[in-house]
Order: sequence, then structure tokens, then C-alpha cells
Amino acid sequence: MNSGFGLMRCKSVFTTKGREIFSELRVLCVFVVNTLFAFFAVNFLLPASLAGQELLRAGTIFSATQAPLWAAKEGHYFEKYGIKNLEIIQFSGGQPVTRALIGGDVQISTTGGAAVINARLKGADTVIIARTVGVFPYTLFVGKDIHDAADLKGRKLAVSTVGGSGYVAMQYALRKLGLDPDKDVAMLQIGDFGTRLASLAAGTVQGALLLPPFTLRARELGLRPLYDLVGSGIQYPINQITVRQSFIKSHRETVKNFMRAFIAGLARFRTDREFGSRVLGKNLKENDPKILQETYDFWLKVFPRVPNPGPEDATVFLDFMQVKEQRDWRDFVDTSVMDELQREGFLNSVYKERG
Repeated sequence: MNSGFGLMRCKSVFTTKGREIFSELRVLCVFVVNTLFAFFAVNFLLPASLAGQELLRAGTIFSATQAPLWAAKEGHYFEKYGIKNLEIIQFSGGQPVTRALIGGDVQISTTGGAAVINARLKGADTVIIARTVGVFPYTLFVGKDIHDAADLKGRKLAVSTVGGSGYVAMQYALRKLGLDPDKDVAMLQIGDFGTRLASLAAGTVQGALLLPPFTLRARELGLRPLYDLVGSGIQYPINQITVRQSFIKSHRETVKNFMRAFIAGLARFRTDREFGSRVLGKNLKENDPKILQETYDFWLKVFPRVPNPGPEDATVFLDFMQVKEQRDWRDFVDTSVMDELQREGFLNSVYKERG
């Protein structure tokens, strides 16, 4: 009796223990299978640019030149093209962005210019892959007593900083108007656009380069536009997209996906006035419909349909820096990413999708 009961109890214990072990093994098997499947999916099924979803940091500046970037973010095009973990970091200017790019704090810069060319000359592997603004985005406004270019002789003009893009733009404008910027006028460094507009209105200076919304205010004050640099045909790379060659080599598909999203945002901005105006209003903290309309119309003329890079993205700055050694512009500009997107048909298809 006791031996039978003991045997039954042993069988019961063994059976219970067996069930527990089997249950634990089943959980372990499920875990192993799921882990293997996840590993297989990440490494073999997903595109390389999505594997692991590494954080991608893009350095930018606060300027309406960045509207295509804003549009790409607002329209969720980065997510559409596989970049789901993007952090956009705003810097005070192009030079800090370039330093962050070289230091590895950001992987893509939505600015370029002389800082990138200079870094390359010093041995950095920075290269320009796209030109997003290729004209001077300014209009030369003059005082009420200025009727033509000749009236500017011996007068004062306002610029932000000597040597900056606005200073160079003023030189181009004056030469187009038949004036010698070094002899015929005096250029004064006067703060930001608002300060320059105030100086022009007060008569402290007789000319200044402006862009919206300051152009609207200038007309309201009775000031006159004398020369439109956007429509002048002068090609000058004001804004570019820059990466390091090492990053292109190791993350080429990520760079291409970033450009796909950026171009999709650019296309949406150019073809959807309501969307483009909303993007500008949100990022510029502006809600006046009149100002937004003028700002949108202005930048619609400025932004290219496709941000292809070219020789000017290097040669303009090499000439300005008076680099005497002969350098190939291809050492500073990598057209291969945009060339590939062209061959793959993306550049045409993105506009067809917009109708």
C-alpha cells in the first residue's frame, strides 16, 4: 500500500517536473527561433541602409535656404525613403557645421561653401555632392534719391561682413551695373538684414542687398529695387550638401536615400504652393499671408529643379581664396550620387509623382 502510493507519488512528481522542463524548453526554443529570425531579417531581408537603424545626424543652419530640408522633414520623406532615425542639428553658421562634419558629430551637412573647400585643401575628406542654391538670393535696394546706377558713385552701401557671401554678391551686382566696387562706392559692415534696412531707410547708406520679407517692407517704405541678382543669370553656389568621402564609401545607400528624401521635399515645395508656404511659415515663425506669398514666390525662383553639383562648386571658392596651385574641381565635388539617381530614373520620377 505504502509502496504503491510512493510509486504513484514518484510518477506524479516526475510527470510534473517533466512538464515544467518541457515548458521551459519550449519557451527557450521560441526565443531562439525568434532571435534567429530577427537576425536574418535585419541582415538579409532589410536594405543595408536600414540594418540596425543607426542614428543619422545632419547639420544645418537657420536660413530659408534650408526650405527643401524642412519640406522633406514636414512631408515625412525621410521615413518614406528608409531613414527613420534622423536627427537634424542646427548650427550658427557654415563653419561650425563643417567642423562638426569633420569631427564626426554629424554625417551630412546641408551647407557648404568656402569652409568645405578650405577644409579639403587642409586634408579633410569633405566633398560636395549637391548644389541646392546656385544663385545670389538677393535684390539690391536703393534709397529714394537713387534713380540709376550712376547715382551710386561716391555713396555708401551696407553689407553684413566684408568677405561674406553678401559682400561678394554686392561686388557682382556693382560690376554688372558698370561700377567698380573698389573705387566707386564705400561698403560698410552693418549687422543683419533688419539693421541694414533701417540704415537704408534712414539714409545712413544708399544701398543694401535684401531678401523677403525685408523686400516687402522696403517697398512699403518707398525704397526701390535696382538690381535683381536672382534673375541676373550669375551662377554662384550659395548652399550645398556636403559629406565625407569615407561616409559615402561605407554608407552609400544611406547617402542616396537622404538625397532621395531631400529631392522629394524640394519637388513638393516647388509644386505645392500651400504646402511650401506652410513649411516656410512654420520654420520662419511667420503667419502673415502677404509676407509668406512673397517669400514663397522668391524662393521658388531661387531653388533649382534638381540640385546637381558642378565645377563652380569648387572653382568659385578656389578663385576667391586665390589658390595658385592648379586643382581639379573633382577633388572637391563628387557628382556620383546625383549621377546615379539620374541613371536610375529617380530625378524624373519624383516630379512625375507630383503631376
